[in-house]
Amino acid sequence: MSDEKIDALDKPETWAELFDDRELGALALADAMSGETHALDPTLVASLRELFTEIELSELILVGGQANLNNRAGNAAKQLLGPVSE
Repeated sequence: MSDEKIDALDKPETWAELFDDRELGALALADAMSGETHALDPTLVASLRELFTEIELSELILVGGQANLNNRAGNAAKQLLGPVSE
């Protein structure tokens, strides 16, 4: 991924001009997986099924899930195991 794309990750308003459809789909899935995942938007699901194979979707789900686990575990560890603030 180019430096330009990496720099743009925190500016969703620029994504459409920098990323292709598959990259946009992966970003949308990552965003959706960071919130409530019990019911992904059916439109997103249909779009992702058109863009990716089942194997690719499985890989995206596992990578996204691992990233979310790391972030959430890290946040809890900082709060529970970090220095006690007074």
